[in-house]
Amino acid sequence: MSYKLYTDKNNKFQCTVQVEGTSLKNSQARVIIETSGDVCYMFRGKIYENGVCEFDVPKLKNILSEGDKGVLRMEVIADDVHFEPWNSEFSVVAEKKVSVVVKEQEEIEKPKISVGMVTLSQEEKPKKVMESKTTGQRVISKQEIIKKMWGR
Repeated sequence: MSYKLYTDKNNKFQCTVQVEGTSLKNSQARVIIETSGDVCYMFRGKIYENGVCEFDVPKLKNILSEGDKGVLRMEVIADDVHFEPWNSEFSVVAEKKVSVVVKEQEEIEKPKISVGMVTLSQEEKPKKVMESKTTGQRVISKQEIIKKMWGR
């Protein structure tokens, strides 16, 4: 299992350090984040008298990208001697994620109106038929067409 480093929250790394042959006061610790792309970042830790060592690694949003991988190493320097007591593979993840699914826009169908032509046979012609003075064609009034269509 690889260690998780977060892009969107502070990363707190904590461990216990024991040294022999010297005191913790003469020791220092650091954690090194080394990516597979040969990029390294180093953060110094604080070693307390009881041996607890803490590292505060800031949010990595502008430093590393989600999905980056590499090796996380801890180094302890006691007096002038360098030790690497721990290392682990790491991956960079985001704790909070937001995803959006956009629904396609639907066009509202407008009501459609269609007009049909009514043809009347010679027997069905209404009584009120007028003749257009300009064209000479027969013109039927609206009321007569409506009556014929609705049976009234």
